[in-house]
Amino acid sequence: MNSPHLDKQAMRQTFRRRRSALLSYFRVGAHAQIAGHLSHLLSERPSLRHVATYLASPDEVDLQPWVDMAWADGKEVYVPVLSETPGDMTFYPIQPQTPLRQGRFKLREPVVRASDAPIDQSELDLALLPLLAFDAQGHRLGMGGGYYDRYFAETSRRPLIIGVGYDVQQAEHTLPTEPWDVHLDGVVTESGFRLFRS
Repeated sequence: MNSPHLDKQAMRQTFRRRRSALLSYFRVGAHAQIAGHLSHLLSERPSLRHVATYLASPDEVDLQPWVDMAWADGKEVYVPVLSETPGDMTFYPIQPQTPLRQGRFKLREPVVRASDAPIDQSELDLALLPLLAFDAQGHRLGMGGGYYDRYFAETSRRPLIIGVGYDVQQAEHTLPTEPWDVHLDGVVTESGFRLFRS
């Protein structure tokens, strides 16, 4: 009998291939559609003011078109910064002029000065999470580092957690999970937005 860990590793390879096979012209259109879906979601929920998102790696959904809209709408946007401690992540504010650098795992992140402070977890209203795969029950398959699982396990007030991906990243069957895995409240893809639970 295969262990969930081995199953997840095999699934990660499968969904990485699916995602990397998408053509660039398709991605550009998908990113614009996803930005539109997210803008509609936030227009219906004006109380979602403090939003955690991410700076995309090459194959991930690029949310910059949406971030530009969010800034124009007065939203406060935060992105992750990985510390030198394995598994430790915090979210710092980002503005159009914020300088970026290459952090751990070659991920882009804002340059953090000594005077900068991360947002308190309890102040986040919405979190947009990258993913490798998701299923119809709201389970998420990430890259395997556990950063998001640890971060949201420690918060006293859970924000609305939305996975961001392409339609090809939806698993045909239920994904293997662990008790500590973050469950998605919803997911947004190029075809639309769906909630898994209220």
